[in-house]
Amino acid sequence: MLVFLCRSSWLTIVGVLVAGIISGLSSAALVALINSTLSNTLDAKLLPWLFGGLSVAVLSSGFLSHYLLNRLSAKIVCNLRIQISRLILAAPYPYLQKLGKSALLANLTEDISAIANASQLLPVVCINFAVVAGCMAYLSWLSWQLALVLGGVIIFGVLSSSLFRELPKNAMLKAREEYDVLSNGFRALTEGIRELKLHRQRSDAFMAQSLAASAEAYRQYSFRGAVAYLLVNQWAQLLYYLVIGVILYVFPVWQLIDQKVIGGYALVFLFMMSPLAILTTSLPVFSRANVSLQKVRQLGDQLKMQVQQSDVADTPELCAMFSTLSLQGVTHSFHREKENRNFTLGPIDLDFKSGELVFLIGGNGSGKTTLAMLLIGLYKPEQGFIRWNGEPVDDSNKDNYLQNFSVIFSDFYLFDELYGVGNGNNQVLIDDYLQRLHLHHKVKVHNGRFSSVDLSQGQRKRLALLVAYLEDRPFYVFDEWAADQDPEFKHLFYTELLPALKAQGKTVLIISHDDRYFYLADRCIKLEEGQIVAMEKPVAIGKQVQPKEDAVQAYN
Repeated sequence: MLVFLCRSSWLTIVGVLVAGIISGLSSAALVALINSTLSNTLDAKLLPWLFGGLSVAVLSSGFLSHYLLNRLSAKIVCNLRIQISRLILAAPYPYLQKLGKSALLANLTEDISAIANASQLLPVVCINFAVVAGCMAYLSWLSWQLALVLGGVIIFGVLSSSLFRELPKNAMLKAREEYDVLSNGFRALTEGIRELKLHRQRSDAFMAQSLAASAEAYRQYSFRGAVAYLLVNQWAQLLYYLVIGVILYVFPVWQLIDQKVIGGYALVFLFMMSPLAILTTSLPVFSRANVSLQKVRQLGDQLKMQVQQSDVADTPELCAMFSTLSLQGVTHSFHREKENRNFTLGPIDLDFKSGELVFLIGGNGSGKTTLAMLLIGLYKPEQGFIRWNGEPVDDSNKDNYLQNFSVIFSDFYLFDELYGVGNGNNQVLIDDYLQRLHLHHKVKVHNGRFSSVDLSQGQRKRLALLVAYLEDRPFYVFDEWAADQDPEFKHLFYTELLPALKAQGKTVLIISHDDRYFYLADRCIKLEEGQIVAMEKPVAIGKQVQPKEDAVQAYN
């Protein structure tokens, strides 16, 4: 932990250590002064000045030590969070899916907080260590024989305590691993609360087999580590009391020592007990911090490796004017846990052109969302190529390629601010869209921030649609956008908003089951078990609009 802090700013750490040592030595000198005052061994005229000077030295140096390290700690924590966040943004999306949300959140919150707590404790450790060292120097001046005995006992206590450190350290490590599992359980509880309330057996089984079991395991590991540290601290306390007993009752029998020296020893050692206890009780905090630091470094190294693998020499940006997008022999495979089998999408051969409205249809699990993820560049094809305006898409230009899509996922996230969207000159357009989407009475946009996102799922999707419009990208993908909409807005979406995007030359891909609107599409692409089984152009028949008959049959 200290090495990590020194690498961040060794000059600040030196200042912290020096100020802490001065504060600790001044505290020890203050105790010695009080003892000398009680034994009348110093000039009474100098005592108030010495007392005042040492008090100021203790307070000022202690404040300086805490101030310097708190400032450094806040900076380190901020930099760590920003660094990990940037690495998460730069890492490939499939790898982030593999890590899981719970592990990422635990690193950004629990682990970095543990590091911050330990770093803020460092000045306290420095001050109390200096207090112990100063008191030992004063005790050596009083009686070097007693100081040798006392020093030997302290060394024995430190060495014997270190033998038991591995047990609590292992327990803390297991507790930290279990925290990831517990965080995942909390996420399942909050996100699946409706499903759990509707199914008592599922709720009971979830609590018994997952959340309660994980919470109990975390409690056991944490408690085991706490008890182990408690035993270490109690062992140290026992040694302290043994030393006082030896000083008061054994040493005077063994060797003739002035009672003033004995009294001074007892007074100073009683004063030392608090700093020694602080030093021993700080071990769990530093142990947790070391475990957390190891987890953060491990995550950082993993993310850096993924980012380095995807970083290649820069190439010219892909042309912003879109004309064609082609998927040639594209495949992607993954393992379906629920079905315990491998699923392969493709090979897929598809072409899209500017101003085209395409419906992607098929049953659940047919590969629609996976195909969309490949199309927009979040998944990398295992075989085949993607070409944008005839130019191949690879690692060198993938980031530029991603910037051509506006997507509303089925499990979308709505930010409360229009990040990265130039809205300064779009207020009239924003107000118009809010009016058309019937959100003007619910939401206002001030300085690029929504007045509220506490809306129903359908309203939140409409607000996400507003954001997508403002992004003004050449290619739009909507994954079951209309699934949560009232019939009125569903009709508005299909018959007005989508044709308006098409009229602007935008290419739109809609993943949908709303077959009564398929007639609006230029094409309907149907997937079954990862394979394209039909591509038809629906038509309207009579007054009742519906897809072309064979397209409907292919969908059904």
